Amino acid sequence: MSKLYIAAFLVAFLSVNVLAAPFEELMEIDGRADVENYRLPTEILPWNYDLKLAPYLQDSDGVKQFTFDGEVTIEINSTINTNTLILHSKNLNYTTSEYWAADAPTNRTALGAGTLNSVTDKLQFNLSTPLEAGKTYYLHFIYIGTMDDDMHGFYRSYYLDADNNTQWIGSTQFQTHHARRAFPSFDEPKFKATFKVTIRRHRDFKSFANTNIAQTTADGEYQEDVYQPTPRMSTYILAFLVSKFERRNDTNFGVIARPEYYNQTEYSFDVGRKILSALDNYFGINYYEMGNDKMDMAAIPDFSAGAMENWGLLTYRERALLYDQSSTTLSAKQSIAGVVAHEQTHMWFGDLVTCDWWSYTWLNEGFARYFQYFGTAMVETEMGLDQQFIVDQVQSVMNMDSTNSTNPMSDPDTNTPSDLSRMFNSISYNKGASIIRMVRHAMGEENFKNSLNAYLKKHAYTNTVPENLLEIWLSYWPNSTVQYAEAVFRSFTEQVGYPVITVTVSDNKQSFSVKQERFLLKDQNTSNTELLYTVPISYTTSDRKDFSDTTPKFYLEASTATVSKDLNTTIDWIILNVQESGYYRVNYDEKTWAAIHSSLHSNNWGDIHELNRAQIVDDLLNFARAGILSYEKALEVLEYLESETNYLPWSSAFTGYTYINIRLGNDTEQFANYIQELTKTVYEKLGFDESSNDTALDIYNRAKVLSWACKFGKTECISKVKEYFANINTTPVPVNIRSVVYCNALRYGNESDYDLLFNKFNTSTSSTEQTLILSILGCVKNETLVEKYFNAILSDDIRRQDKSSALSSLYTENNENVAVVFKLVTENVDQLIDALGSSSSVATVISNIAARFTTASEQQSLRQFNEQNSSKFGSSASTLLAAEKAVEENLAWASSRLESFTSYLSNRKHSGAATNTVAVLTVILCAIVSRFLQ
Repeated sequence: MSKLYIAAFLVAFLSVNVLAAPFEELMEIDGRADVENYRLPTEILPWNYDLKLAPYLQDSDGVKQFTFDGEVTIEINSTINTNTLILHSKNLNYTTSEYWAADAPTNRTALGAGTLNSVTDKLQFNLSTPLEAGKTYYLHFIYIGTMDDDMHGFYRSYYLDADNNTQWIGSTQFQTHHARRAFPSFDEPKFKATFKVTIRRHRDFKSFANTNIAQTTADGEYQEDVYQPTPRMSTYILAFLVSKFERRNDTNFGVIARPEYYNQTEYSFDVGRKILSALDNYFGINYYEMGNDKMDMAAIPDFSAGAMENWGLLTYRERALLYDQSSTTLSAKQSIAGVVAHEQTHMWFGDLVTCDWWSYTWLNEGFARYFQYFGTAMVETEMGLDQQFIVDQVQSVMNMDSTNSTNPMSDPDTNTPSDLSRMFNSISYNKGASIIRMVRHAMGEENFKNSLNAYLKKHAYTNTVPENLLEIWLSYWPNSTVQYAEAVFRSFTEQVGYPVITVTVSDNKQSFSVKQERFLLKDQNTSNTELLYTVPISYTTSDRKDFSDTTPKFYLEASTATVSKDLNTTIDWIILNVQESGYYRVNYDEKTWAAIHSSLHSNNWGDIHELNRAQIVDDLLNFARAGILSYEKALEVLEYLESETNYLPWSSAFTGYTYINIRLGNDTEQFANYIQELTKTVYEKLGFDESSNDTALDIYNRAKVLSWACKFGKTECISKVKEYFANINTTPVPVNIRSVVYCNALRYGNESDYDLLFNKFNTSTSSTEQTLILSILGCVKNETLVEKYFNAILSDDIRRQDKSSALSSLYTENNENVAVVFKLVTENVDQLIDALGSSSSVATVISNIAARFTTASEQQSLRQFNEQNSSKFGSSASTLLAAEKAVEENLAWASSRLESFTSYLSNRKHSGAATNTVAVLTVILCAIVSRFLQ
């Protein structure tokens, strides 16, 4: 771009501020768009955006406060001759819209008002002079936009400074389709371009963007920051920030936060640089050589997403980036490192190489979630992230993926904004990462690593579809099994769900057979039960006990046939899916379950790996839930937990027992006794006090075990909690058990305890502690306090981004609160819609509460509410109708399955637990000796 044009550009922009031109009247149509019309035509391609923005954030800006002036020149090229130009625009008022050919810059033609489709946000111009194929043109727009507080587009946020003054900031969140709210654009990921950004700001503010500042010029009270051009990239990863924030930085890496939180940026600054370097080495492409020579990470007070991968300017919720040693738990510290690794991974998977459309979101998010664990583990080696991946990601997504509500990882039927939102679910993230991990185990680590390097280099600065990844993986798959690779890939990316592999050991115990069917928790009558998968099968036996070799020993093809395999030895048991490296469940014949049961009750749990113990726990509880096994048989095996002390099996157990606890409603007395008995050994081993020998998983396990023990009435646990809480003003509660102490102090406390914690929330300068307290305040059981916290959520005391999670704690922490909270929500539905910002958010809340209903009267209350209020929810009324169906299913499940569980508890109570007493006593003795020797 010539200097002459730049000067004309600046003059034109300044004239907008001085002489406000009249807005061009857009012709707006509000018809229902056919789903295919959400997408832009692909014949016109953008190459560069020259964007200039001037936000107004000060009270002195008067009526212009919370608006921005914008000007953009877009360089485009058409592949056809056409009189039609279509791009995206939302909530922008134009004063100038024109275009010209690159070879005739003085011959400018007005675009006219254009026609805006308010459903698709497509702005269409019918050109008086057609675009010619192969020629370069420039589109030029001058406009005004608004900085709303809904955390989308170019929006406003605020914080209170050290002097309690409100400080406003301007920030961005463009994913998936909100760049169009900041500038007219081709707002789809495949339309990559370079961006040259200029931010005009008051001199009291600073600006940050994707790249480094090339130059700053002063203009009275204002300054203009001109940024270096970005690499070729999608609109959704453009970002800018206007604030009074401070930056902790070295030459090219920085962490940005409000000045009061500067001291809390040190950990993310240190771990961020280390993770970026580790990813550089693993991917074989240096970040700073990809076209952007800086990396900033910014902590934003109001942020709808957890974090965002804007190339060179990563944005985070404050709690996801800021670490305070005195109040941030180890778990929260791990989360900070993990989210940093997730967003930095996106610099390669998402920014450098981008999914062609949101149908294939997993190509971005699956890899980011995978390296959230395995990338962080390269740096934070003591956190056990590779093991946590199984219980956090694989097992958590399997429940969703075993119902009708699931969707395939690759879903071509993705068009509307709600479709786009749907694709950012646990299928794209958790399942995507789980399938990537399964491929790594099948392919081998070195082949896997090399394949990612090849994929990134081949498709740099372009967009991909799953076929592109498959092509690379096929070329790196071991020759001996490559014939199965494509079938594995398509089985799990194009189909929903996953299989359960049923294993039958021969009578002579020298061979076994396997068969598969789709695993479903429910919906067997309406789901596609005939889906079949090509599955990599790994296994070990009682003879070898080799849990280190996760390489598939054979592939089970997509067939209903039973396949037999010889073992060439005699075994007591066989365990498939070593370290749960594959995405499937495993059921065994009765004799094999009995042998596994016996082994788990032996010394050291029969040397069965902790990840496979976690797998067994998770599979058994889900088999019983689905009716594949009886609860009696499943729970007999699970009595081994009385001797279990490892975090991983317990994490799986607590997840499974949570569902049962919800279905029990207020009738939890026998269940409470069962939990106390089951956790006795691990409770005695871990106690309340941390040891220097504790691993990270021990610390996490302590928090979970104490939480369950206190919640279900363990007297000693409750007394200890009250003792800690009584001294809270003089002796800080140890940070890693703070959630247990705070929650149960409120559960068994009074209003003064609630007020103390709420005041602590208001005065805390640690975002991670504030987040913890917000989730804890919902532990109250007193009806008056439930209403008090609900009213606080409705008020401005709690930020909009935190309201939903705060409200969730009110009905998830105590079953007794479900009916109370439902009544509060439904009686204050209009205020809640206003507080949360949308009726769809409230519909989700109501659906989540209804998922915990256990009585017919609660079911009727939901029906009555829906009949009287569904018109308030628009398209989200479907969420409420789905909630009715879910309640009906849950009541039916309880009617058919819950009695077997409660009968087991009754029989256990009267007959005594059938456990291996020697094993339990041995573990208890070891725990006592260990504590004595510390």
